[in-house]
Amino acid sequence: MILAADWIFPVTSPPLQSHAIVIENDRIREIRPSVASDPFVNGACILPGLINTHTHLAYTTLRNRFDQEPFFSWIRKLTKAKYEDLTEQAFAESTRLGIDEMIRAGITTVADMSDLEISLKILSESLLRGVFYWEVFGVEKERAEKTWAALPSLHGKLRKDYETRRLRIGVSPHSCYTVRPELYSNIANWAFTEKIPVSFHVAESKEEERFVSSQQGAIAEFLKDRAADWKISADSSITHLAGTGIFQTKPLVAHAVQASESDLKILAQADVAVSYCPKSNAKFGHGIAPVCSMLDRGMRVGLGTDSAASNNRFDLFEEARFGLLLQRSRENSHVLSEQLMLELMTIRGAGALQMDNSIGSLDSGKFADFAVVRIPSGYNESGQVLNHLIHNSTAADVLRTVIGGKVAFNAET
Repeated sequence: MILAADWIFPVTSPPLQSHAIVIENDRIREIRPSVASDPFVNGACILPGLINTHTHLAYTTLRNRFDQEPFFSWIRKLTKAKYEDLTEQAFAESTRLGIDEMIRAGITTVADMSDLEISLKILSESLLRGVFYWEVFGVEKERAEKTWAALPSLHGKLRKDYETRRLRIGVSPHSCYTVRPELYSNIANWAFTEKIPVSFHVAESKEEERFVSSQQGAIAEFLKDRAADWKISADSSITHLAGTGIFQTKPLVAHAVQASESDLKILAQADVAVSYCPKSNAKFGHGIAPVCSMLDRGMRVGLGTDSAASNNRFDLFEEARFGLLLQRSRENSHVLSEQLMLELMTIRGAGALQMDNSIGSLDSGKFADFAVVRIPSGYNESGQVLNHLIHNSTAADVLRTVIGGKVAFNAET
């Protein structure tokens, strides 16, 4: 496959005007100046495939169901719908819908999580690349013990049945208020030893921090009987989880909105990656994640949409634009560049998933994952193109998505 366009943004090297990308099998062979015989997409830019570092594909069908609910009420209603209202077939269709929307939006790699095997099955059969984190829960002591007793063999079965060249199977101890400290510790030692990818939610809401620091608030009230025997004494959810050893796995954590500077020091020292989900966080009024401080500390940070049930859209262009403006508002200055936001969507997202050696940029030898995005004709400066991508583009501007050299979406067909 050879494809040329007005601009190619390798991301790890300067943008190239009127160049072509040459694909051999599933890899990028080279990027070279275009010639007259090359198939050329006018009014377009070729980018590395976008990387969504946090989502729940299974919940796509729950979009717009509970939009008016505050966070903890939203969680409880979503959980009820998940376990009591929706069928396996509904979750299969929901996952397929989410996959289709992501591919149409130029997303080629995902960090997905749930405890629904049908969703994992559907994802494993798709072209999407990434990691599926099997979600684990365990509030009551007995349930946590049973969960842990079954987890290693269950994970082995899931890997055998669904892991592919494109998809790894990890584990997700959901959060510090749905998983007991000792279950976190067991998972930490096992995942570290077996080199299993780990991801979970942390420091997302003020209610989560109140639960950990003072055992008060809505979460504490809900769990007062189920978690009455928990021994928690920590300043924050991050210091609490640090005591379980889970950070030794170098996990990918979602949100970290409430993280203090001392919390970030813990995460940075452990080389923990963070998925920045600005729209989901804003929708629930959680606040703005301290992304500038994370980046200043050299932390691995990627961009995530979270689920369609909390964000409503799988549009990383919109996420990048919103996330950039939020950071400038938070810091009250012109922080973060458009180039950096493009990196969060691509190479830095790949780094958050520890996959940057094979995806995230358009370099020779990497997988041929890329998106062709519509831009106005006549842009003669790369900076103008970059600014357009971050401040104007949307998922609807994606003309073609290619994963491993295969055309996964073509707007013209």
